[in-house]
Order: sequence, then structure tokens, then C-alpha cells
Amino acid sequence: MITEDVIQACSRYDRIAQRKVYDTYYSVMLAIVRRYIRDDEEVLDVVNQGFIKVFQKVEQYHFENSFEGWCKRIVINTALDHLRSSKRYKDFFSFDAIMPSHQIYNDGMNNMSVDELMLVINSISPISKLVFNMFAIDGYSHKEIADRLNISVGTSKWHLSSARKQIQSKLKVAYPDFALLYG
Repeated sequence: MITEDVIQACSRYDRIAQRKVYDTYYSVMLAIVRRYIRDDEEVLDVVNQGFIKVFQKVEQYHFENSFEGWCKRIVINTALDHLRSSKRYKDFFSFDAIMPSHQIYNDGMNNMSVDELMLVINSISPISKLVFNMFAIDGYSHKEIADRLNISVGTSKWHLSSARKQIQSKLKVAYPDFALLYG
């Protein structure tokens, strides 16, 4: 557990306190970044960049919300900045049409492990996966996604719809009895 004293020590650049924060949240931040980036070296680089930003900005934390949540937001933004700066990801943001989005209900997911679901999510196209993670897992709105990725709200909605369709298709193949209902 990270206490207020540890956080305040981090703001004084206390290396022992910083190490305690790093050790406490490393595995959580690693898992978050892996949802966005596949290459292991890039993942480690982004996680460490994220922690550097956490320690540089720790004085801006005001103890109103969860410190872990505050750190997650910084690490997610670091991962998004990394993706936006990468040439290979920029080319994916060219489609600006809006596809109808459907609500997917999971009436058969209880027998599926988180690892199995993450394998399916990791197998979809990179940008649709990015938008899906931001929207469905990290709780960003389409407006926030559009602002962070420099795309339109319509493009964000299209990628979410595309991700859902890809996931549905892969789940139907892997689990033929799995029924997805549309609302």
C-alpha cells in the first residue's frame, strides 16, 4: 500500500520511496501497456517512461482520487503518446466513416478466462484494439479518444464497432455455441 508519506517522499525525489511505488505498481502498469503495445522492448520502454512522468508530476497529485488510478492515467497517456509518434500507427487513422455500433452482451463469457479473452482482443487490428481498450477497458469517451489520438469522434466509433465485430467473429469461431445478442 502506498501511503501519503511515500507519495510526499516521491515529490522530494526520495529514491527509496520511488522504488516502493515502482515495485508496487510495476506489474499493473506493465499489463496496461501490453494492452496497447505488442513489442516487449517497447512495452518496457513505455512503462519506464510512464514512471518517469509519474515521478516528475507527483507534486500535481492532490490526494483526492486513487494514486494508483492517477498513475494508470499517466501511463496510459504515455502509451498513447508513444503510439501517436510511431509512423506505423499513423497510417491506420485514415478512415473517417461512421459504422452503426451495436451493443454486445456477454451471456456466455463466464466460462472464458481473462487470458483467453485477451488473446482474442490482441488478435484484432492494432488501431481497433487501441480504441477498444481505451473505450471498453479504460473508460475513455469517444470524445476523449478522438482528442488523444487526433481522430474524429466518428472514426473512434467506427474503430470500436470494427473491434466488436472482429471480437465477435473470433469468438464465434473459437466458441461455436457462444451467442452474442445485439441491442
